[in-house]
Amino acid sequence: METGSNKISAHSSKSHRLLKPTLLLVGSMTVLAGAVIAPAIPQIEQYFQSTPHIDLISKLILTIPSLFIAILAPFAGQIIDKLGRKTPLIISLILYAVAGTSGLYLQNIYLIIGGRAALGIAVAGIMTINTTLIGDYFQGKERSVFMGWQGAFMAFGGVVFLSAGGLLADISWRMPFLIYGFSILILVLTIIFIYEPKVLKVEKKIVSQRGRQRRFKKYGLVFSTAFLGMLFFYMIPTQIPFLLNQVGRLNTSTIGYSISASVLAGAILSINYGKIRMKLNFNQIYVITFILMGAGFILIAVLHSFWGILTGLIVAGFGTGLFMPNTNLWLVSLAPAEKRGRLVGFLNMAVYTGQFLSPVLFFPVIQWQSIGFSFGFCGSLLLLLALVFILENRARK
Repeated sequence: METGSNKISAHSSKSHRLLKPTLLLVGSMTVLAGAVIAPAIPQIEQYFQSTPHIDLISKLILTIPSLFIAILAPFAGQIIDKLGRKTPLIISLILYAVAGTSGLYLQNIYLIIGGRAALGIAVAGIMTINTTLIGDYFQGKERSVFMGWQGAFMAFGGVVFLSAGGLLADISWRMPFLIYGFSILILVLTIIFIYEPKVLKVEKKIVSQRGRQRRFKKYGLVFSTAFLGMLFFYMIPTQIPFLLNQVGRLNTSTIGYSISASVLAGAILSINYGKIRMKLNFNQIYVITFILMGAGFILIAVLHSFWGILTGLIVAGFGTGLFMPNTNLWLVSLAPAEKRGRLVGFLNMAVYTGQFLSPVLFFPVIQWQSIGFSFGFCGSLLLLLALVFILENRARK
């Protein structure tokens, strides 16, 4: 297969300069799927308070895109492996613009959920294609560095979009849906600067039964880690707004800034992911990731003040900044070029299943005890997950 540098050099220097920024912007679209409206969730719950079970439904507005991403991402991966990357990406961005802004004018809570579902279909395509293109365009160290920049850019985008969402939600809970229109600009850049990569087919090699089992074990470890990590991570956007409201009467912009602080902390680690990866293996990076996330969650549980919770969010954020770059790079490094799209699709299925199930699985724990208790519970589980990777790393030696 051609190296990323060889591929890019075949295009104009202008295209070369703007290819990477366009890829980074495309990746930021996936952050918007839930984060933008997170600060407005309590307002949406109040607006539709006469709807039965609105306390759970309001959280599903945030996570329903994740369900559809989880269901459709594997199909998106198969489609792009057969039909190419660019055309499905353009179609996904058009759907994203239409579905994302639907919350501006839809009056029925269930229709809004329908619009969010359509948004999930769009994100399934965008996220799968974006990660696959990074694997197609870049190799080796360049790929590691770009994965880190992608994570950082998504984090910085999350800060900007969360803060903007909080400010707009102070005006009306509908206003944050305007931000999804940003995808129109990304669509134009994609049409101009994204090119169809040449993915060379390779002859199928005869692999022993033991070799297949070893490969599937690695895939399974990546997918299960992606699921569990996102299951815990999504506690932040789904539960923190409600926990902060219990601490004091905070406006939505303050809630948005608080969650943004966690995302910004993650960006600092993501920027340096390429350097970290040169010194540590995937297992060791996961150990650091889950220790930081676990410690942050426990701080959130035991420090019953705004500044205490903010401290916990920042500590947890450092861990989350390593999580997705490490997960994406691990899978892309394992995946054969001709199967990269479908395997990335399965990875996204795992990630977004975790997002969707997060409020559902932890709802009984919150009902039984409290939101603060649930963070302490999850923090303990995250530290156990770090221990698993310590043992896994020792087993490799």
